[in-house]
Amino acid sequence: MLLGIIIYCTVFALVYAGALVWILERKEKEYRQGSISFTDAFIVGASVVIFVYLTNIVVLMSWPRAAATAYDIVLVTALAAFGVYRETAYKARAWKTRRRLRAETRLLEWHVAKDPANAAYYERLSEVYEILGEKEKALVAARMAAKLDPAVKNTWRVKQLEEL
Repeated sequence: MLLGIIIYCTVFALVYAGALVWILERKEKEYRQGSISFTDAFIVGASVVIFVYLTNIVVLMSWPRAAATAYDIVLVTALAAFGVYRETAYKARAWKTRRRLRAETRLLEWHVAKDPANAAYYERLSEVYEILGEKEKALVAARMAAKLDPAVKNTWRVKQLEEL
């Protein structure tokens, strides 16, 4: 019985901490909003493993099995609520970033219309279009930048975008 409790608590704590770290790291992959460092993820994961493991053992030893199951359901519900909260926060931040980049493209296009011989505007416009996922527009802007300023940086950028 004791071995079963230890195995259950260990597996539950590891899965729970893994899910929490996955939620925290998701923002980099899905929304490109930076990343959590390995050290931070390790500290969070280790702390959660210890907390969940110890509290699960205490609950399983102190209370009947139904209370322990309810405790685990509360933990999973809290993790799900945290995941929904973080996902909403990531989406809101991504929406704000996308809106800011759209405003920047409008401003850059206005500057390009006023000064069509400025390669720096085309370079930045190409970068912003690439971030927004508009590869064709990014390539057109990069080609214009390379045409106006045939520096290595600009020609390399055109080649890089053509490979995508």
